Amino acid sequence: MPDSAAAAPADIVRANGGALPYRALDELGVSRRAVAAAVRGGRLVQVRERWFAVPDAPHDVVRAVRVGGTLTAASVARLEGLWIRDDRMLHVRVPSTAGRLWSPDSSAAGRAPLDRARHGVCVHYRTVPGLPTARDGIVLALAEMSACAPLLDAQIATDSALASGALTTADLGVLRELLGPSRRRIVEQADAGCQSGTETIVRLLLRGRRVAHRTQVHIAGVGRVDVLVGDRLVIEIDGEGFHTGPEFERDRRRDFELTMRGYLVLRLSYSMVMHEWDTVREGVLALIARGEHRWGARAGRHERDARVSLARRHLEV
Repeated sequence: MPDSAAAAPADIVRANGGALPYRALDELGVSRRAVAAAVRGGRLVQVRERWFAVPDAPHDVVRAVRVGGTLTAASVARLEGLWIRDDRMLHVRVPSTAGRLWSPDSSAAGRAPLDRARHGVCVHYRTVPGLPTARDGIVLALAEMSACAPLLDAQIATDSALASGALTTADLGVLRELLGPSRRRIVEQADAGCQSGTETIVRLLLRGRRVAHRTQVHIAGVGRVDVLVGDRLVIEIDGEGFHTGPEFERDRRRDFELTMRGYLVLRLSYSMVMHEWDTVREGVLALIARGEHRWGARAGRHERDARVSLARRHLEV
């Protein structure tokens, strides 16, 4: 938090999620007179009775405040830029004792009662000690997401938070304490190596079948691959909208190098994982059932050829 004695009211509000009530501003040493001056000058906007936001506050943060609570769950994950599946609801956490709630499109001048279905709001009831805030931190938001979203969605968001650095390994212990017993596996299965939700979907399939695998594995002479199953089955997953360009050419050259060295490369598109998963899952499991993920008798020959290939490259440089 900024030094309240030196920072302008708008700077303090912006540094604390984009919206704050009088109660929090009082605690931070901001006078009511300074708040009123900031409102008159257009540096703060009253978005609800006794609540103020900066003009550029995130839209969903303001809408959550207007409902009468705090932005949470998938809405915070989206704001943090985490990888989440489609969720268009506005997730708002309110105290367990909350009574009447209001439309997210209400204004300070006039309010309409909340219609959860029509307004697209998912209400989370949880009382949190301390001063009220406009948005939950990432740990609490993920805990709330696990309470209302499918297990897979919560796992995807947690993996994404770890990969991006928004969530640390130290945070996992705190998150586990906030989760219900049936959801604590999200922490136990968390993997910072997954760079996207599609990778998490593939990883959970393999984990569920107890198939040995690693994510973001470095293979000498090639670089990092998304998932290495067993000894030689490489699964690469393209992002949404991936079609042509330098990355396309680079990845095809990597696939060629891996294949020449004896690896079996399975490249999946975003659409295949998200919209044709049943067929893809059956195919991956069929390859594993045939032992295609193991070197077996081919190990010596291919590893020898790979070493010779790499040695020749060094001599030619």
